[in-house]
Amino acid sequence: MKKTVEAGKTLLVNGPSSVRIISGNVEVLGNAIKEKQQVVVREGKRQPFRVLENAEFYISLGANATVQEEETSTIPASWNDALQAIRAIQNRPAVVMVVGKPDSGKSSFSTYIVNNLVNGRAKVAVIDSDLEQSDIGPPCSIAYTYVVKRVTELYELDMSNAFFVGVTSPIQAVSRIIEGLTEMHREIMHKHEANYVIINTDGWVEGENAVNYKLQLVNQFKPDLIIGIQSQQELGPLFSGVPEITTCCVESSSAANIRSPEKRTKLRELNYAKYLKDAKVRSLFASYMTIQEKNILPKEPGKEKGILVGLRSSNKQFLGIGIMLEYNRARQTMKVLTPVSIKPACIIIGRIRLDPELREIPL
Repeated sequence: MKKTVEAGKTLLVNGPSSVRIISGNVEVLGNAIKEKQQVVVREGKRQPFRVLENAEFYISLGANATVQEEETSTIPASWNDALQAIRAIQNRPAVVMVVGKPDSGKSSFSTYIVNNLVNGRAKVAVIDSDLEQSDIGPPCSIAYTYVVKRVTELYELDMSNAFFVGVTSPIQAVSRIIEGLTEMHREIMHKHEANYVIINTDGWVEGENAVNYKLQLVNQFKPDLIIGIQSQQELGPLFSGVPEITTCCVESSSAANIRSPEKRTKLRELNYAKYLKDAKVRSLFASYMTIQEKNILPKEPGKEKGILVGLRSSNKQFLGIGIMLEYNRARQTMKVLTPVSIKPACIIIGRIRLDPELREIPL
């Protein structure tokens, strides 16, 4: 369908859908959309098309997708205040940590910040540590990338490297998350390519254990600025624990998309499919590899089928994910369904099991 929207308004599009700009001046989270450009909105996602000059759209809506108009911009003024605070940091690379509960809009905010920094010719690295709803890497992983151009969402970016944790909840793997984040952060700092490092964290922020976990991250990485997205002072306990670090609170966008657990699971399944595309059954010799988290493997033969695994090279480069089909302990051989053709030096056993349709099932 065609739709004309006046300047100053915002078009909110829920996926699955595709949007083509026929004419006008439009941007998505700071990314200018060219005429004739098509933007795909994934299932379970919502994108705000801010109209700067009268614009005409051609919109194709999939099942259960919707479109609505907002009278004004959905970008809070506080986001621009935070952007100025980031630009005012003197250290290089400046390390910025973004925190907030699930569906508060951390990824959208990070995208907006990154687009504006890149538009100012800055070199930006982004670390995505949200295991459940990863944008840069596969689910259950911490990943980072360098951003060289503006994007409509972080999902469009190709990861530079990743660290496979093997779970979707940070509650189960605090030490592994810190290990992975440290490794990704160290790799970025070693290369000296970034002016800014944005660490987008997971949504576990409420409760004593969550606060202690986030304080461990703060103590480990000593960010120059912590930006919290909150609605009811839920980040107060965390911010009171870091008085020596500059903090900044911003509002959630009115376009923030509150997703049900079912929608969040569906997004992960689509992400599994992305990283398992063109997978083939590979035979691997366990004696030639390091097996991490081996104790997770069931001792009963056949029960290992479906377990998600991560594959790494000898120089700690993330190769991809796979699904274990068979582990013969006597012969020390494995069969893994994976698109990775390079023989891995290390295989990491996850705590997630997938069925043939890539749906998560209890381990």
